[in-house]
Amino acid sequence: MVNSMRIFLALLFLLITLLKPLFSEEDQNNFEPLYAGTLLAFFPQNIPPGHISVQPYIYYTRTNALYNKHWSPQSIKNVDFTTLSLSLETGITPYLDFTLYLNESYNRFGNRHTLIFTDTSAYLGFQVTRDQKGTSIPDFRILLGETFPTGKYDHLNPKKQGSDISGSGSYQTTFLIVVRKIFYVPKHPFDINLNLYYILSAPTHVRDLSVYLGGPGTHGTVKPGDQFIVNLAIDYSLTRYWALGLDAHYHHQNRSRFSGKTLLPAGLPSSETFSLAPCLEYSYSTDFSLAGGVWFSVAGRNSVQFRSAVFNVYYYF
Repeated sequence: MVNSMRIFLALLFLLITLLKPLFSEEDQNNFEPLYAGTLLAFFPQNIPPGHISVQPYIYYTRTNALYNKHWSPQSIKNVDFTTLSLSLETGITPYLDFTLYLNESYNRFGNRHTLIFTDTSAYLGFQVTRDQKGTSIPDFRILLGETFPTGKYDHLNPKKQGSDISGSGSYQTTFLIVVRKIFYVPKHPFDINLNLYYILSAPTHVRDLSVYLGGPGTHGTVKPGDQFIVNLAIDYSLTRYWALGLDAHYHHQNRSRFSGKTLLPAGLPSSETFSLAPCLEYSYSTDFSLAGGVWFSVAGRNSVQFRSAVFNVYYYF
């Protein structure tokens, strides 16, 4: 009973500490907002040399339908994915930093369970400009990334209905532009963060059933289609410490072409998905923040319909 009371009091103290800034009497007409960042947008500023940021993400995702070529969802049996993603970022020079993304996923389809390591990504970030208050100069950052095919993509088990997929099988080069501007309007400053991606994929060898379809006896090469992604994010300050966030996300991929031997259709048609990700952000300081929300598809073509719960923690030291 005593231990339970101590735990309750500790949780109550933590809750009061987190909520106190929401009701503080600070000058709401003149404060520097703190933004944890939305769920999908890249942060617009490099990490300074000698510092590291650690940002774990947890995604719980359920897919329950496939959009056909006419943008109509067709129901499928649920597949659940629990993914842990870890971002590690460190500064190299005042204008250059390095980010590494590590991912692992626990997938469930019916009574079948799969624990798999997914593709790994690394980025070099080049800081061109930083936001200057009272001017039109925004944060402007360019990133060059490479994704390494450490996940499973072929020799799939058809009984798992795709729940054992964890990668593309292809080395992918990403060119990414990040532009963010903070607008210091009275009481509720906000920012707009635009991310533009272009992803080039190298050809990959496939056998049997793969993420690119096919089946037993399939043997050949797939050239995955190039990808174009637009993410428009908005952070709206409630107070200096609390904010609402929203990502509007569009993802297009060109046709993936197969060459080789197969008894079943292989390769993928072009596809696209529109999705939204609203969230609530809390920044205790510039060094520590939390964000949580949902991410869900709203329309698609030749793609998966999904909904996710997302939570992340940011720590800088």
